[in-house]
Amino acid sequence: MDLGLVVNIFRLLLVTTVLTLVSFADTFKHPFLWKVEKGGKTTAYLFGTMHIPSPELSILPPVVVSTLNNSDAIYTEIDMNFMNQLTITTLMLRKDGKPLKEILSKALYRRTENYLKTISPVLTLEPFNQMKIWSLSATIGLLENQLKNMGLRAIDDIIFSYGKEHNKRVGGVESIEEQVGYFNNFTLSEQILMLESTLDYLETHSHYTEKMKQLYLAGDGSKLIAFTNEQFQDKKYLKLEEKFMKILLYQRNRVMAQRIDKLLKKYPKEQQLFAFGVMHFLDKKSVVSNLEKMGYQVSRVNLSTKN
Repeated sequence: MDLGLVVNIFRLLLVTTVLTLVSFADTFKHPFLWKVEKGGKTTAYLFGTMHIPSPELSILPPVVVSTLNNSDAIYTEIDMNFMNQLTITTLMLRKDGKPLKEILSKALYRRTENYLKTISPVLTLEPFNQMKIWSLSATIGLLENQLKNMGLRAIDDIIFSYGKEHNKRVGGVESIEEQVGYFNNFTLSEQILMLESTLDYLETHSHYTEKMKQLYLAGDGSKLIAFTNEQFQDKKYLKLEEKFMKILLYQRNRVMAQRIDKLLKKYPKEQQLFAFGVMHFLDKKSVVSNLEKMGYQVSRVNLSTKN
């Protein structure tokens, strides 16, 4: 389950390392980079990211590096300062004090723990005991990749740190509380259904994050959309999917576009870069389509295009 669900789960686990921004033309076949224009003037760039740490994803193509260097300001979904990364740990936890065994059915608890053991035989659900069910669902989906790439940072964190180190204005278009708060719209039964749908998919698609990463590197938006929609194929998840898309994608896309518009109007002489999860820029009701409705011209940048 990608989209908004896994947007920030592992930021709290990311370690602070010395940033090295490397460019390598052949890593990204077609980066998810868009130019935003109005009145014939380039006002901003949009860069679609993936929120998972990986060596391949840390190597940015020259056109993206050039865009970073030429931008006066860099915005990610949230301000990724250290305090925000600490705050999210508390927002992911339940306050009822109940262990997962009292919330999940015996069968679902056992099934979840069995999946964890396919990642590592020493893993149990005990460390996740106070997690909200939606955060547990997202966490297990990325856990294998996280353990494999311990010590690496996701693209968003790399870009944010790069901007800060180069004295650019940095920030987020959403607050931590606002972003995590979207998940509070899902009832406990809906969150449990999220967990079931995640397990349904992961149990039959062992290389989920690897395939998603390869589609991202290939730059094929239509295939990436199709892949992320596969998890909800079962009809019993149809209503959940509709609510999921409405709240965690379409609603956020509209707000993100409004805030981009506000920042572009506030700093009309600057070039600004907005780096969000790639799904926010793809398909219907995307940030791109919302900006176009506001009168902006948005076009995908080719790998060979120079800034």
